[in-house]
Amino acid sequence: MAKPYQDAAFMEQLKQVKALLTNPAVETLSAGADAVYRVPMTHQGQTLDVAIKCFGRQSLLKDRYDHANASKAERSFLAADYLRAHGVGTPEPIAFLDHWQGKRLLESYYLCLYQPADSFRERLSHVLWNVRDNDAMLPLLETLAPAVRAMHDAGFAHRDMGNQNILMPKNPDGTWAKPQFIDLNRSRVYSRVTDQQRAFDISRLMLPGEYLKFFLFMYCGHRDVPEELSKWESRYRRRFARHQRTRRWRHPLRTLKQWLTGTQPVHQRFYPHLRDLWIWDEKSAQAMIVLSKAEKNRVRSKSHVLSMFWRTLCAAPSVFRRYRQLMAQSFNQPVALDGRIGVALHPHAEYVPVELKLLEELGNPPVLLRFCHHESESLWDSTIELIEQLHTRGVSIMVAFVQDRQALLEPDSWRALLEKVIPQIADKVDYIEIGHAINRVKWGLWRARDYVALLEPALALQARFPNIRLTGPACIDFEYAYVVSTLQVLPEQAKFAALSHHLYVDRRGHPENPQGRFSTLEKCALLRAIAQWSPRTEDRVIVSEVNWPVKGSGVWSPVGAGYESPAARRNPPGVDDDDYSDYMLRYYLLALCSGHVDSVYWWRLSAHGYGLVDDRDNWRRRPAFIALKFLLSTLNRATFVKRHEAPDSVYLLEFAQGTQRILVAWTTEAESDYWPEFTGDRVYDSLGNISERRHLSGSPVYLVGSGAE
Repeated sequence: MAKPYQDAAFMEQLKQVKALLTNPAVETLSAGADAVYRVPMTHQGQTLDVAIKCFGRQSLLKDRYDHANASKAERSFLAADYLRAHGVGTPEPIAFLDHWQGKRLLESYYLCLYQPADSFRERLSHVLWNVRDNDAMLPLLETLAPAVRAMHDAGFAHRDMGNQNILMPKNPDGTWAKPQFIDLNRSRVYSRVTDQQRAFDISRLMLPGEYLKFFLFMYCGHRDVPEELSKWESRYRRRFARHQRTRRWRHPLRTLKQWLTGTQPVHQRFYPHLRDLWIWDEKSAQAMIVLSKAEKNRVRSKSHVLSMFWRTLCAAPSVFRRYRQLMAQSFNQPVALDGRIGVALHPHAEYVPVELKLLEELGNPPVLLRFCHHESESLWDSTIELIEQLHTRGVSIMVAFVQDRQALLEPDSWRALLEKVIPQIADKVDYIEIGHAINRVKWGLWRARDYVALLEPALALQARFPNIRLTGPACIDFEYAYVVSTLQVLPEQAKFAALSHHLYVDRRGHPENPQGRFSTLEKCALLRAIAQWSPRTEDRVIVSEVNWPVKGSGVWSPVGAGYESPAARRNPPGVDDDDYSDYMLRYYLLALCSGHVDSVYWWRLSAHGYGLVDDRDNWRRRPAFIALKFLLSTLNRATFVKRHEAPDSVYLLEFAQGTQRILVAWTTEAESDYWPEFTGDRVYDSLGNISERRHLSGSPVYLVGSGAE
């Protein structure tokens, strides 16, 4: 017994432990062979809530082993005493009680103070089922990981550290308190816990693959995970997974009982299926990557991948024939830029007043607004109000409906969103994009036909409101096989007014950088070729999302969102403010002036990790905002005329606005001595300042005058 409880009155109660368990006030915390009860007991005039674990009868061999060593109850008591002595959380031990008859253990109990807290399993289950937000997930892990590390550093290996054996209490202010480790009878104390022993413990934690990676970084003090620890953790986790898969064969009677009673295995009762995991990250305004590559492959439909490959293969000859024709026509047709350069707004209450002023400063270009299925109905209402306000100002509007996994699991709720919003905005918006990044499973879609399910209620609404113009399928990046495959499975009555796509390029480099043979120009041409090929869309392409991540923006960066890994801290992804500005201008001009893209919407007007304005730095206007403002004021009413002949690394794009001629020039090299022949008197840098520079760099310059050759 622990010293504070070694008084006669309390010990007298323990003599009647069986009678204590028959008290009507006793609560069963855990049934089974080793049951746990919450029992009221009296100590020094006060009532204590005591957790009593009653260990079941064992085999003769186990009894003999425990007689020579220690019973489970004794091991639990000694382990708890050790942890508390080393500052590691566990409920306060009170006593262990063993009743031996020779070498047979007839009764065995472990007593500790009852800890009113949910287990890590319950906390994690709540986040994955109900909260589905990274801001709830990360603090949970950031609390647990150092506690596990402290336990191991104290020379203690739990050896049964499942999610159910960790309690996660909260402080009165709602923050997480010190985790409490329970079910300690399998534990061992060592002079030093090796990486292999640490890995064995961690491998018992059930976490989605990417969050397990975060947990390991946190466990290592947000540093790289030692190779030995990583190797053994993966090995033990695979072994434990095999152990779980073979449980039905090892325990056939238990499995039969579960089947007859309709009881699911524990992991199925507490956690969503891997395919249904979906977590939002507000800092980067996107869904988190939750699953590891292995987990994705385990649940991905092989038939879907094969059918996508086959559909793309069949379409390839026709698509590439059009692509070659379009590439030959690049920059050969005049393009009026008015209304083609747009930005996305963030329709949250604290953003709207500021962004409306910023938008007006830009000259009120077209905007894109999103309706996210996972967000509240009140936010949908305020976004509808913002659309009405922008429409009154004469601003061109495109909206996008963004799904989560629940949109597929609860199709009525997705239909309700569309039926609530579209009738109120049908006559106020130019385009409506259905779906978001549908080729990324983190957004909840696993097959092309999942997208059809999202599209069907929109098609029904289009029958009621024929004036609405739908766009899609809104895939992301240079993964056009998904685009081709999805277009082919759309219903016959579906026809998009434009093929919309989220076309990102090199996120560390300039837009002219090739991926294989395809830079921004070639990717735009190939996307347009798909639009021309498919009978399910008009011959029009809209890039509805693009940006560059800002270097050094940490967890707000859209690259590796949600948690900044040690590698990302050493070599931050993204580009600096100046390159961001230059790449944005070049992307707009390449995509639009090539004639392959109808319009481009920049994501987003204000965001710390990727916006034109830094919303975490007193709404600081980045150089990109100033550069876009000058671009719009200079070229928004202009018409692209032609691309001039120049060295391969040099771009010379000529525009006409009335009698004025404007040449925009840049090079993909750091600098070039090349300078175009020019008749005029003004040269502006990308920010609109008069420039004396007479050499080209990656930052576009505007040569303005009566003529250019």
